Amino acid sequence: MEKFMLKAHELQAQGLTQKQIAEQLGRTDRTIRTWLKEMPRERKKTVRKSKLDEFKPIIEALVRENPEINGAKIYENLVKKGFTGKSSIVREFITKIRKEESQKAVIRFETEPAHQAQVDWIEFGRQYVNGKLKKLFAFVMVMGYSRMPFVYFTTRMDSATLLYCHIKAFEFFGGIPDEILYDNMKTAWYYDGEHWQTNRQLARFAYHYGFIPKRCKIHRPETKGKVERFNQYFENNFFVDYDNRTLELTALNEEALAWIKRIADNKLSQFNQSRNERFVYEKQFLKQLPASSFDVRDAIPLIVNRESCITYKTNKYSVPPVFIGKTLTAKPFVEVEKLELFDSEGVSIRIIDCAPAGGRQSFMRLEDRDAILAAWEKGLKRDAFKRQAKKTFKLSNPEYVAVRNPVFYEQFLMGAL
Repeated sequence: MEKFMLKAHELQAQGLTQKQIAEQLGRTDRTIRTWLKEMPRERKKTVRKSKLDEFKPIIEALVRENPEINGAKIYENLVKKGFTGKSSIVREFITKIRKEESQKAVIRFETEPAHQAQVDWIEFGRQYVNGKLKKLFAFVMVMGYSRMPFVYFTTRMDSATLLYCHIKAFEFFGGIPDEILYDNMKTAWYYDGEHWQTNRQLARFAYHYGFIPKRCKIHRPETKGKVERFNQYFENNFFVDYDNRTLELTALNEEALAWIKRIADNKLSQFNQSRNERFVYEKQFLKQLPASSFDVRDAIPLIVNRESCITYKTNKYSVPPVFIGKTLTAKPFVEVEKLELFDSEGVSIRIIDCAPAGGRQSFMRLEDRDAILAAWEKGLKRDAFKRQAKKTFKLSNPEYVAVRNPVFYEQFLMGAL
């Protein structure tokens, strides 16, 4: 009957009279009049409880936090928590959540002056840089309010280079924003199995400069849209003229900054103001740079061998022989092939000019060679004296063979010296 009632309402909506509806449905006028006076009731659907229902909040939280999380791992964790269903329904639900995340509307949001900057890398593939075929990258930081950009070309994307580029950007802007937004770059974040954590070196760096590192969720371009839109503009309007050419890194960075200064005067259509005009206002809210810069260089422990040399990238470099057998800390510079060595107290020993990696060459300084020879000769004399002292000790102490007291013997030698 409910089906006929629905049909009667549909026919009435199409403009048929009560009599025409009765004729078409084969019912009396009275029946049709009764049906049209009340709204048809929908059938109550039986709601079946799924085994997954109580676990859905757990899955949603994990997938929304990290859409790329392994589905099999989620299923294993659910089984440990008491889930008895099949893996297929878990996969279907994960797919549904991922689809919802990817289909969320992109909403442009504006930030307060100096509140946020956005960071990203652009990869340009292999290019001839400084006479060699290398991978070329560009570090990009864009101020959220003014859209003022900073670009710095490098041939590496490691942690030290990332932080070094931050310092260059802060110097360019003349200050520091309240927070900086990153994607899931490994040099900024790591996943501990449950949550995303800030890379320790980035955390220390952020504390030194007084900003908060923020992570944008992947597949959510709206949160990092400002820097990504600039990246496209930069590639199509600047780098297109340099692609597949022989490049010199220092000159390329100078030309990129000159290009930024030119475009900074162009009007932004959504504001009817230029980047420069907006940045003049934004700059007054930036935090001041600290008195000292953060040392972004990696700390590498190196042991000094018996030849009084340390080995770095297959090449050997001499150090003063006083450090033989000790561990020194090496800090490679970011932009130049140099290495600074520190002793256990953190005192700088020297700066070394590094040879190309993989060369397996040895470099011995003249002053180190002379010091090693002097130490070697002194060592020979000391050993000869100890041998004589040992012989004298045995002759003057008949009980030595029975006693054999190494502590006493050592004290004897020290007194003799």
